Amino acid sequence: MKKSKYAWLRWPALPALVMCIVFFIMNIFVTQGFLQSYVILGFLSSNIPLLCVSVGCAGVIIAGGMDISLGAIISLVNVIFVKLNETGMSLAAQITVCLLLSLLMGLLNGIIIGWWRVTPLLTTYATSSVYAGIALWLLPRPGGIIAREFAMWYNSFLFGVIPVPVLFAVLILALWAVLMKSPLRYWLYSSGRDGAKAYVSGVPVYRTQVFSYVFAGLTAGIGGIALSGSTQGGDATVGLSLSMNAIAACVIGGISLAGGIGAIIGSMFGALFLSLVTMTVLSAHVSSLYQSLIKGIILLAGVLFSLLIERRILKEHKQTGPPGGNIEKDNGKEAA
Repeated sequence: MKKSKYAWLRWPALPALVMCIVFFIMNIFVTQGFLQSYVILGFLSSNIPLLCVSVGCAGVIIAGGMDISLGAIISLVNVIFVKLNETGMSLAAQITVCLLLSLLMGLLNGIIIGWWRVTPLLTTYATSSVYAGIALWLLPRPGGIIAREFAMWYNSFLFGVIPVPVLFAVLILALWAVLMKSPLRYWLYSSGRDGAKAYVSGVPVYRTQVFSYVFAGLTAGIGGIALSGSTQGGDATVGLSLSMNAIAACVIGGISLAGGIGAIIGSMFGALFLSLVTMTVLSAHVSSLYQSLIKGIILLAGVLFSLLIERRILKEHKQTGPPGGNIEKDNGKEAA
């Protein structure tokens, strides 16, 4: 009884949630008009892309991989979105093409890593350079515009209450929730914990890895469309910094870089934490000479805090089983 009563303390995403709450409260006092609707809309509009790509990055890491090309995919999607608008193509067709291309980019990563068995870090570093290079070739200098109706819709409230950018996060969460109702839940986590053991147990490890990169590519495509709605223009370098920020968000959110441990919601809390820290530093009117230093110290403290909690969870994992239940036990029948 005591174990179940305090089981929530073993939740890997708990430290990120606590830090989000702390910095949210800090911003109420530091950021002028933080709770006003237009400020919240602006915050979500510019930071939902990071949240989207963090979810995709989390899926890859849980499956035992790594992807540093997602920021480049976002940049390329942004540039393509602008270029397609110049052709007069319908908005629905523009979005469809962007999402299909992001799926193909994720599939390329997955095939090279999952089937050709090339090191994930090396592969995604190379493809990141390719995607970023194509984006620069298509749009050497920032410019262009996206469809006006999309920009107006993205930066508005649905029914006058719900910020439209939130819908992008809800969409990705809904997709992930559906996937977690399938054998993919068992396959992803077991592949990340011990790929060799999972393979012997009948798990399609390589296909699972390919899928994780395809899903990550899709989330980057959705994030690229969201980022386009925020910037309302094209920039071949606009998303490059998001790759490392997404990995940091995953670590802060309690997702083990070793694979197989963590929850997608943790990466979202981690992304929100990073965004709130940036807003706090800017709103505090810290000198530009010290902004990076102070932000880095805060983020380092957040990462160390999350890692300490993760080590404690892993220690308990060895004694009582993985946090959130035994994936293999819960889903073994389903996977079979």
